Amino acid sequence: MSRIWIYQSKHKLSPSEKESITSETTDFINRWAAHNVKLDARFEIKDDRFIILSVNEQAVLASGCSIDDSVRFMQDLDKKYNLSLFDRLQMAYLDANGEVQVSGLNDIDKLYESGEIKDNTLVFDNTIQDSNQLSNSWKVPFAESGFAVLK
Repeated sequence: MSRIWIYQSKHKLSPSEKESITSETTDFINRWAAHNVKLDARFEIKDDRFIILSVNEQAVLASGCSIDDSVRFMQDLDKKYNLSLFDRLQMAYLDANGEVQVSGLNDIDKLYESGEIKDNTLVFDNTIQDSNQLSNSWKVPFAESGFAVLK
């Protein structure tokens, strides 16, 4: 099991953004360390929206300093590509066509009333913290999510 951090972009990454972010993140992952010990780390870009960092903490634990390094790296990516990776006032969901959409939390009630979001619409819980949760609880029905209280 790995510890994970999920960063959600406000827009779908273009092919050139995805290529550049992949290159830059690969460089970061290859040098990411905790107390001068290289972390067993990986990353992936899912749905052209989510950058997911993971560390196998059974090999080496991510330290506070190493986590701070990853946050600084992600902040740099955020600024460079205008991604709003740290805007926690957004919700990502799958629309009727299976495409990832992002909406501000202030719009949830309108989306629910219009039928764009229904109780069974899958939304992304980016607060999960490990690879098991990523596989089993990252996408949850709107009605079972913390976002449902905003409708």
